[in-house]
Order: sequence, then C-alpha cells, then structure tokens
Amino acid sequence: MTSEREDAMDDTTSAQAAAEDPGWRTELAAAMTEFATAERPPHFDPSAIARTVTASRRARILVTAGAAAAAAAAVAAVVLTTGAGHGTRPLPPATATPTRSTAPAAPIDSDTVVRGLFPAATMYQDPRTRGRVDLTRVRALFSDPAAFATVWGDGGSGVTCGQRADGVLAGDPTGVLFYRGTTLLDRRASLALDPVSGRITGITCGARRGDPGDPVVAGRYGRATGSGGGTTDCGRPAPTTWLADEPRSGTVVHGWTVTLDGATPFALGVDDVQGTVHATCPS
Repeated sequence: MTSEREDAMDDTTSAQAAAEDPGWRTELAAAMTEFATAERPPHFDPSAIARTVTASRRARILVTAGAAAAAAAAVAAVVLTTGAGHGTRPLPPATATPTRSTAPAAPIDSDTVVRGLFPAATMYQDPRTRGRVDLTRVRALFSDPAAFATVWGDGGSGVTCGQRADGVLAGDPTGVLFYRGTTLLDRRASLALDPVSGRITGITCGARRGDPGDPVVAGRYGRATGSGGGTTDCGRPAPTTWLADEPRSGTVVHGWTVTLDGATPFALGVDDVQGTVHATCPS
C-alpha cells in the first residue's frame, strides 16, 4: 500500500471520528447559523442615490422658500396695519419728490434801503398817496417779517419814530431827520442793517440833539408839500413827500440826491454863498 493511500484512509478515519464527536457537531451547527444570519452588504445603486440626493435638496429649497414667504408676509402685515383693531391699507406708489433750492437774496446797498423805506413810509401816512405804496417791495428791504412788523409799526409811523412826517433828510442810515412842512421835528432815527445782506434788522429812535438839518432844502420842498399845484425841479409837480440823502460837500457848495414822491431821484446842488440851488435832472 502506498503512502498517499494510507494518508487518505487516515483522513477518512479522522473525519468519521469527528462526525461521531458530539462537540464537533455543535460547533459546526453554530458556525452555519452565524453565517446564515450575518448582515449582507447593501447593494450599490448610483441612480437610486442620485434620486435620493435630488429629492433631499428639493425639499430643503421648498422649506426655505416657504419660510421666506412667511417672513415677507409677516413684515407686510406689520407695515400695512394702521394699528390694533384697524384694517390694512395699500402703500402709496413711490414718487420722486423734487427738491427746491432757495437761493439767498442778493445784498442791497444803503442807498436802496433809504430810498425805498422813507418815501414809502411818508407816502403811506398820507391817505392821498397811500395806494401808491407797494408793501411787498417794502418788506423786501427787511431781513425778516418780524423786523418789518417792528420797524414799520402802525401805518408806517414806526419808520418816522412815531411822528407824522412828509420830509426826510438822511445824512446816512444812522442819522435820519424828519420834517413836517418846513418844520424840523424833534426825533431822529438810526437804522440797523444786516452786515451781509444790507437789509433792515431794526431801528433806534432818539432826540435830535440840536442837529440843524438843511433849511434850504426844507424851505424849497417843504413849502410846496401838499400845495397840490405848481412845479418844482425837473418839471416835477409839487411833492407830497420828499427825501434828501447822499450828502455831498465842497468849498462853497453842498448837495443832495433828492427823491420826490418816490420818483426817480436827481442831484441838487446848493450854493452856500448865494443861497441858490441847481437841479441836475436825469436824462
């Protein structure tokens, strides 16, 4: 008998012996049971995985969109609600509001102020010439409405320091004298002007303190005041009111710029030796 046959017979004998061994049978049964109940690896399906991921993303997008819509609706409800217990109203359509820039008024000089204010005040005090006064233009001489109300006073009397006057002699805006006819009145005025705009901010009235005025000018126009007839310089009718401002002086001559009843001013020269006057009429 060869050695290979002998080994095979030995293996068969050993297998028969093991099969007859109860412990071996128990161990074999346990191993077979464990194999049968073991969890099998999942089947890999790329298409199924792609469908699952797409569905998950779509669900998240829908949830996000729903939350955003709900938030917008809540904000709209808060904005549109007028108050507790009230209904809602639609917002008005947006419109562009034009912006308006207000340019500051141009500065004015003291001559413009004096020639605009004092003839207007004296003419307004006289019922015969009151209707010729443009109060809108007078207000434009002031820095603001409050200044106009304070200085103008009752019927323009604040400008002449509470005196009814028909003649004004203004050496400068801070030294203004008043006449009624040919009589020099006792009060004098000093205007306060804004240093930037030149407009009137206030007025101060005080005693004349012996200032003699100009008797020649007052005698020339004061006697004619209210006469209602005749002519004076430059073919002008006898004035109701007059203003002499912007004084000029020379060796034997002095002069003024004269405004009669608010008309165009002209230059007047006075010879201090001869006592004569000469008007330079506007062309």
